[in-house]
This record gives sequence, structure tokens and C-alpha cells, in this order.
Amino acid sequence: MRYLTVGRPESQRRDLLIAVGLAFLSLFIAGMSPDSRLAITRVVRSTVLAPFLGAHRVFARSAELSDLVAQLEMERERLAVEVLQSANLELENRQLRIIAGLPDRRAADFAVGEITAGAPETGVSHTFLFRTRSGIEPLTPAGISTPQGLLGVLRTTDGGSGLGEFWTHPDFRVGVRTPDGSTTGILRAYSPEAGETLMLLDGIPFQTNLAAGTLLETSGEGGVHPPGVPVGHVVREEDSRSGWSHSYLVAPVVRPGQARIGLVWLVRSLLESDPGEGTVDRDDPARDDSPTGTAPAGPGD
Repeated sequence: MRYLTVGRPESQRRDLLIAVGLAFLSLFIAGMSPDSRLAITRVVRSTVLAPFLGAHRVFARSAELSDLVAQLEMERERLAVEVLQSANLELENRQLRIIAGLPDRRAADFAVGEITAGAPETGVSHTFLFRTRSGIEPLTPAGISTPQGLLGVLRTTDGGSGLGEFWTHPDFRVGVRTPDGSTTGILRAYSPEAGETLMLLDGIPFQTNLAAGTLLETSGEGGVHPPGVPVGHVVREEDSRSGWSHSYLVAPVVRPGQARIGLVWLVRSLLESDPGEGTVDRDDPARDDSPTGTAPAGPGD
């Protein structure tokens, strides 16, 4: 039986010549120096592959926006449930304050803005740019958080924008407590010899033990961060100092790379409305946000 070949003979010869030419070209490029191959790659990407790479970026951005919309919808539904659940608690709180003869609880004010991480100089960026469309200029330093937990501190402002530092900054300190208020301390960034940056809770009395998974939240001391903002969970005991105190390694609730939207605490409105309540010295030149203004020594100090 005789089989018919597909295509004309001249087409088959042309395809064979193209295949041989591409094979020789690949061998020639493989023998070139890395710099020469990089130059050829850049030329091909900027000419022949430019439309395809552009389309890929468009599709990738569309997929990212779709995921963001889905995340926002989930957060909106979660917030709606929390609002409904907190309505009864607010009513009970108001009634109890009336019975106890206390004034109405003053709600904390926040300004919402966009978080843009600064350009890293040594591989990790500890700073960010905060921009808000409301034009509100908060009194600095002011705490920055997300709906999930603590993010950092806003250091300077100019109109509707400002510069701040993530909690990973070496100079960052924050006063924390357990939810029941039984244990308090000062938390700072801590970088082990190998691994990602975590937090360190230092100076805890030796007789106080914190179980793994214990939540730590801001204490509100110092007037920079509002009380009750989640900060991190205890991982394990890191160091013990001759029976006097010990420190704990803490996993943060929020990492800088996960944040795009930040909430800055407008402490100015709280302080100016009642100067006698919670007044703090905001002109202190020290950068430390802790109540004592001193940085505790860590295991590596």
C-alpha cells in the first residue's frame, strides 16, 4: 500500500532548513558569554516578545484585581456581621456606664490611607509612604494598623501624606499586654541568625509564664497606639536571665508585605477634647514609642 505524504516537497525542505538553522543558532548562542546572551535576551524581549509580555502583564493585573475585589467582598461581609454583633454590646456598655455614673465612651478616630513600601536599601524595607485622600494631618508619631493588627508608626506628615516605619524597624518599640491585662511588656523587632524577622517580648518577670499562642495586644501606654490592637502571638520562650526575667519570641499578626491599606490613629482629637485624660508629652525627641523610652536589650545585644 502506498501512503501519501502531507505537504509539498518544497515545503518539507523549507521546514527542514528552518529546523537546522534554529539548531545551529541555539548552539551558537549557547557558546556565547553570559553578557552577550543577556544583551540578546533584552533585544528579543523588547521587540518580538514585547506584545506577548504586555498582554501577560495585563492579564496578570486583571487576575490580581479580581482577587482583590473578592477579598474586599469577604471583608465587607465580615464587617457587616461584626457590626450586627456589636450593636447589642454597645447598648449594654452604654447602660452600664449610665448605672455606674461614667461618661460616654469616646470612640477612637482613624484615617484610612494607602500604604506604599519604601525602596529597600539593604534587601529589606523598613519604611513606608502613607497617603490619604481625606487630607487629615494626624499628630505624629501616630500608630498605623490594619483591620487585622498592628503595622507600624507614622513619623512625619505633610498635608495628606507622610512617612512611617514598619514594626520591623530596629528603633520600633510598642507597649503590649495580654487580653486580660495580667502581663505587660515592651515588644520590638528581633532578627534571628537564620530566618525571618519576628518580635521579641523582653523583660518579663521570671515567675510569669506565657503559653504558646497567647495573643498580645497594644496597651495604649504612651499615647501612640490605641489600646487593644492585636500585635502577635507568643511562639516560645527565647531566653532566661539567671532566674530574674525571661523573653518570648512572638509571631506578628501583620507583616509589612501584606498591607496595602492602613489606619492611622487620630490621637489629636482624643487629647484635645479632654486635655486632662491620657495627656502625653508628644514633643519628646526620643524615637522610642514605649512608656519607658528605653530599648530593652535582646539576646543578641
